[in-house]
Amino acid sequence: MRTIKTSLLICFTLLLAIGCKRDPELQPEPLTPFDIRDQLVAITIKPKTGSSKYTSVFFLQFLENNKALFISSSATNVVGNYTLTDSELSFEVTGGNARTAKFTLDKDKRITAASYKGAGPLEYETTGEIFPLKQSNQLAGRVFKGDEMGMSGTLSRAGLNYNFSRDISSYGSGTDAAAIDNTSSSYTLYGGNAFKATTSGGTEIGYVSNGKLTVFRLSSLYYSGSYQQQ
Repeated sequence: MRTIKTSLLICFTLLLAIGCKRDPELQPEPLTPFDIRDQLVAITIKPKTGSSKYTSVFFLQFLENNKALFISSSATNVVGNYTLTDSELSFEVTGGNARTAKFTLDKDKRITAASYKGAGPLEYETTGEIFPLKQSNQLAGRVFKGDEMGMSGTLSRAGLNYNFSRDISSYGSGTDAAAIDNTSSSYTLYGGNAFKATTSGGTEIGYVSNGKLTVFRLSSLYYSGSYQQQ
């Protein structure tokens, strides 16, 4: 009798195991291979020395054949070459627009350290964040507020608001929140959470991460700021 019960128990266990293997809901989802072309890198740099205290913003958009687009406040974006290993991402532009950027990656492909070198002698404090490309606009319908700082680190505009339209790729900014027209300035969206726009106040480039909008503005002089979502 005990032998029969034992046999039945073994059969039941085997059937249960087979059933679990066939149940797709219980199977782990296969990992999607990391593809740098499905990512956007946001870079900030700040001069280490001198009187300038501004924070510039750049983006890297990755293309085919180890090419990447370097997006800045300049009117023309430039193309360079990138190299990716398990632990490092490097980018380089040669010629008149020479610059290099290097990023240390952890096992989850998050940036843990960054460096940037332009054509001149300046050294910079550098940060980098890597974001998966998103289909939806992460700026749409959001409002941010903070202080804009001038090139020397002095206050330019206190309580500056950025108001992004929910319906179209446009925004407005100003210190009087009630008077802002968020359809006044159109922008180009990058990666779902970054933008670049040419407005009456100059060229602005920025991105949102964890509820904070980081913006650099070029209008003869340099301006920058961090703005919290309201």
